[in-house]
Amino acid sequence: MEFIKLVGPFGTIFIMFALGLNLTIKDFILTIKKPNNLIVGLFSQLLILPLIGLILVKIYPMRDEFQLGVFLLLILPSAVMSNYATKLVNGNVALSILLTSFCALTSFITIPIFLKLFSFFIYEGNFKLNLILFSIKMFLFISLPVILGVYLRYKFPNYIKEKTFALDKAALYVFLLIITYAIFTERMNLAGYFEDTGAISFVIVCLVLSTVYLTTQIFVENAASRRAIRIEALLQNGAMGIIVGAQIFSEVIYITPIAIYALVQYIILMFYIGNISIRKTKKKTDSIL
Repeated sequence: MEFIKLVGPFGTIFIMFALGLNLTIKDFILTIKKPNNLIVGLFSQLLILPLIGLILVKIYPMRDEFQLGVFLLLILPSAVMSNYATKLVNGNVALSILLTSFCALTSFITIPIFLKLFSFFIYEGNFKLNLILFSIKMFLFISLPVILGVYLRYKFPNYIKEKTFALDKAALYVFLLIITYAIFTERMNLAGYFEDTGAISFVIVCLVLSTVYLTTQIFVENAASRRAIRIEALLQNGAMGIIVGAQIFSEVIYITPIAIYALVQYIILMFYIGNISIRKTKKKTDSIL
């Protein structure tokens, strides 16, 4: 945990900086001109997911520490990998990047407020949060690097565009390092943690995907934007969750649901991408025949 506390914030800064480099002013303007899909995406990420967290905490039997971990998981912004995953399924990448960036930019406000409300109205354990200090840390570690990345992309578009893929890969490696180290340090307890929180992770996935699937089917017209929003909702920023948790708690048990979900979400994502790829292949085959 000490390693995550010391090194984790620097990893988050780099991951968020790489995210900002993917967002152009043009993408932002195009999406703002037709804000319906953006509104649905933000509604899913900032309202539906926290609501799912509150419902689960209320009705699903679990320890107090896991309650807090589950709720923290569902108020995080989406993972940086969501943009790449959206590209793989021919989704609306510009919408995906903007959703990820917006939620990351505002997380220094949303996460502390959600946690404060949670600790005040629901959580019965010993949990204290200095709202102002935590918001400042979140802004410095998450929002500011995204802003810097967007600015550099605007000032040096050609140079940054050439380096974006390499930086995205580096950000992925940093994310994997954080997750891997967290798992390695608790490897002896991993089976027990998965037994405790593995089931709830799959419940979260099912609730998130079914709710967001229904929402996008009703309110989003094109398939590309639907896929972007669904992937944004599925992929939570596990690395950020572990780091944020390490800043608040001294015991790893609080962030166990986040670490387990970080593994489960990518298993589900592989099935989702595979299913779409099979359907695309079938359509091509049918059109040829």
